[in-house]
Amino acid sequence: MNQYLSSASLKSLAKGQLLGKYGTVIGAYLLHFICLIPFAMAISLFINTNSLAGTLIYCFALFIFGVFSGYFIAGESFIYLKIACNQTPFISDLFHFFREDALKIFHIQAVLTAINILCSMPALIVSNFISHSILSFDINTAATETLPVSGSLFLIYIVLYLAGTIINFYVQSLLLSQVFYLTLDFPEYTAPELLKRSIRLMKGSKGRLLYISLSFVPLLLLGMLSFGIAFLWLLPYMEAVYANFYLDLIRKKQ
Repeated sequence: MNQYLSSASLKSLAKGQLLGKYGTVIGAYLLHFICLIPFAMAISLFINTNSLAGTLIYCFALFIFGVFSGYFIAGESFIYLKIACNQTPFISDLFHFFREDALKIFHIQAVLTAINILCSMPALIVSNFISHSILSFDINTAATETLPVSGSLFLIYIVLYLAGTIINFYVQSLLLSQVFYLTLDFPEYTAPELLKRSIRLMKGSKGRLLYISLSFVPLLLLGMLSFGIAFLWLLPYMEAVYANFYLDLIRKKQ
């Protein structure tokens, strides 16, 4: 049985494939950012989450934003799959799924966004109660050493936040991580079939992808020291590695 490529081999492939293509991938990232930043700013500036109704409206707005951003994420998958296949990418490829399989991407991204919101909503609701406790705290009682927030409530928030983050990462970044690549290779499949196929494809390979993802943590930390500028080179490198991971995975599975 053929062995999968090592993390080092996948990274070496990605580095070579990206030579001469950084202008295109950086341009795609910047265009992606420019298209989404007005919506993200509108959500953060005009929606107040200090009430339960505001929290629900915020989650609904996040759902719309998440579905819309999914078209760009899928477009980037197209760009990096072309790079991994030694084809020439174009910045216009970022909008590929606005033209092709738009309804299918809507269904897939609706599922992914719903999972993200469901995982984060419990912690978000508890944080709403924490905010109320802080806002209603009487400063005159500070002398009695009374805390503005219940310790048990804060602990519940931490547990829910960590649990939601871990579950969301496991489902989206591992189980369903291959769904957009599969959409490109198997356009005849429906959205539910593609989601199921991604889960089947990742069987036995989740630990390997987790190891690859964790290996980027030191580079991400260094990228933060550059005020995010290094991410323009680091993120394309990571995406190229993930595209090569998919190609290696599906070739060996077949």
